Amino acid sequence: MGVFKAAATVFAAAVASAAFANDEKCPISENVRGHENVEWSISYGYGLADASKDLPRVLLVGDSICNAYQNGVRDRLKGRMNVTFWVSSYCVTSPAYLPLLSVYLDEAKYDVVHFNNGLHTASQTAAGAYSKAYRAALELIRRKQPQAKIVWCSCTPLSGAHCSAERVRKVPELNAAAAKVAAEFGVDGTDDLFALCDPLDRKENWKDGFHFHGPAVEKQADQVAASVLAALDLTSGRASK
Repeated sequence: MGVFKAAATVFAAAVASAAFANDEKCPISENVRGHENVEWSISYGYGLADASKDLPRVLLVGDSICNAYQNGVRDRLKGRMNVTFWVSSYCVTSPAYLPLLSVYLDEAKYDVVHFNNGLHTASQTAAGAYSKAYRAALELIRRKQPQAKIVWCSCTPLSGAHCSAERVRKVPELNAAAAKVAAEFGVDGTDDLFALCDPLDRKENWKDGFHFHGPAVEKQADQVAASVLAALDLTSGRASK
């Protein structure tokens, strides 16, 4: 099994939550999200050189939510697809975002790219700057992986018991802005994790303001895997199962 790892930081939910609360203005532009107190980037690629290396491959892009469900997605796709994931604290508006994304887009050929970004800009980035940067990220994916089907994934809702009302309201706004860009760009599929999670009981399913207990993570993994396989069916010309 081939594995590559980028600048990994081990972080607990409490540390991640604290990072959201300690923001610094960006020295480059007020329209760009500044640093959080803790910035991090983690990536693993599986099946890069073993007997399964010729299976179709998906790149999962996201943040700590994706970092929780990626293992379940890998289990559900075992024997059908290989998984690479890149998860980070960086917003699409961060100067580091596109260079980092480019690294992982160059690592392998992907049949599907499952793309999410948003929670780490929930109180800072101007809507116009966010939309412009989101489009730039999709354009980079298309340019570097023209054969890949792109699935846009919405951000999961927050728990108001642990987050400010402003942050809770901001997530649907981010999703609406990203959905508009994705529709105009012409993505190949949508994975609405917000709609999946929003009806769930906050007390039972949220660990904190952002992260989820196991059963909710399993639901996310089910839906992500299904959306990836549906996009793969488009790639291969098969009817969706």
